[in-house]
Amino acid sequence: MRPMVDLAVSGYTVDDIDWLRDEIGVAHLELDPWGSLIVAPTDDAHEDAVAILDAQAREQLDLPPTCVRTGFAWVVPGGTGYLMMPDLTIVAPGWQRVEDVHIDPPPLLVVEITSRSTRRVDRSRKLADYRLGGAEQYLLVDLPASFELHDFATGTVTKAEGAIELVVGGQPVRFSLPA
Repeated sequence: MRPMVDLAVSGYTVDDIDWLRDEIGVAHLELDPWGSLIVAPTDDAHEDAVAILDAQAREQLDLPPTCVRTGFAWVVPGGTGYLMMPDLTIVAPGWQRVEDVHIDPPPLLVVEITSRSTRRVDRSRKLADYRLGGAEQYLLVDLPASFELHDFATGTVTKAEGAIELVVGGQPVRFSLPA
C-alpha cells in the first residue's frame, strides 16, 4: 500500500480543501494518491445506478452470486498501484485472490459510473490499468444513461444511450438506466 498523499506534494492546502467543501456544498472530499480531488456524489443517482446495474447483471447472468460484486478491491500488478474499487465487477467462477488485492483470472467486466470528480481518472488511469490487468471489458456510464463499452479483446469502443447490450463470459446481458 502506498502512504497517504502529502497535501504539500498535491499542491492543495487544508484551507483549499475546506474552502472547496463549502463552495460546492459537500461534506466529504478525498485526495487520491496522486493529489487529485475525489468528491463524493451529493445525490443518490450514483448509488441508484449501481444498484440497478447490479440487479440487472444478477437477473440476466447465470453466475454464482459471488461473481457479481460491488466495491471489489483490485490492484493491477505492474499498473499504477492505485487500489481500484469499481462500482460493479463481474468475475469468472473459480476466481481467486492473488497477493491480497489482485485476482486471477482478471475480471470479465468492470463498470464505473462516472461523476464530475472521477470522470477524468475513469477515462485515463483506470482505463489503462483495467486494460493492462487483463479485464475483458470496461463499461463507463455517464449519468443519466450514456454507456461506453471498451472491449479490450477486440479493441472496439461501443457507445449507446439509454441501454447497451453486451456479452459477458459468453452470456448476453442488457444494461439500461432511466433517462
